[in-house]
Amino acid sequence: MTTALSDTVAAELHGRLSDVCAQIGVDPHGARLVKYTMNAVFVAPPIAIRLAAGAHAATLARRVVSVAACLEKVGMPSVRLAPGVLSRPVFSGEWVATVWQYVPTVDDEPKPVDLAAPLLALHSLDGLDVALPRWSPIEKFRQRLNAAAALPHEEAAELEQWSRTELAIPAADLLRDVHRRCDEVEEDLEKVAWRLPPGVIHGDAHTGNVLLRPAGDLAPTSSVPLLCDLDGLCIGPREWDLVPTAHGATRFGRSPAAYQGFVDAYGFDITAWTGWSVLRQIRDLQLVTSTIDSLAGRPDVARELGHRLRSLLANDVSATWTRYR
Repeated sequence: MTTALSDTVAAELHGRLSDVCAQIGVDPHGARLVKYTMNAVFVAPPIAIRLAAGAHAATLARRVVSVAACLEKVGMPSVRLAPGVLSRPVFSGEWVATVWQYVPTVDDEPKPVDLAAPLLALHSLDGLDVALPRWSPIEKFRQRLNAAAALPHEEAAELEQWSRTELAIPAADLLRDVHRRCDEVEEDLEKVAWRLPPGVIHGDAHTGNVLLRPAGDLAPTSSVPLLCDLDGLCIGPREWDLVPTAHGATRFGRSPAAYQGFVDAYGFDITAWTGWSVLRQIRDLQLVTSTIDSLAGRPDVARELGHRLRSLLANDVSATWTRYR
């Protein structure tokens, strides 16, 4: 874990982790923070604990638990909940945790092609035995922007200072500009002529949300990569799940050859489709709104978000972004 956290944020996360571990009878010592963008993920084999906060965290956690159980029932290549009493959300103040089976992974970074097999499997589903929301990305962006506009005084002051330092504009002007872009792309989205049939989609299918297990680790199927981060699972256009790999090549400077490997394996090149430019804009907006309301105490994330927003506000589609760490 390389993301820098303030002492206050680190203490908050570890305090919540300790509380959750006490409730489920697990020793928190040795638990390692491996990721914190929108959610914090701690690894403590044989389990992994995912912590989230916010107005919609509890509702989302309950749905994700149901979704994960359904995916396991139909044999989808996805992460599994920890068994027994752990297969339910655990609450600590305003935070909620879900508890998962730990998955040993190889050292190699996943490649775009690793997403093809699990996505094809997921895209074979028309629905699940659980109510799934309809794909509505712009609504989520607006929720984040509204949350940023309603931050407590201290966090709002930090956002204001950050916006003036990084972008040379007041935070209110920034939020208003991004809201406008959401409105514009929402209108464009209504005109998109979809090529693939709708169905179950992951919602955030990038290489950071796939796990590569060691070959021969368990059963013959264990070499199939696993999808993780099931928060965005919904009913929607399957084209959306193809956007992150293309966006990785066009916005994050990743290998065009690696993207072509994904195209060959999945069987569809979204960049050659007329709706690509609209979905690319939506992906840009997704990646600038995802952390806009939770920058406090996270200088690395704040710095990268500033870079992303500068290019977005300048309509610079050639600027290269880097992943949050």
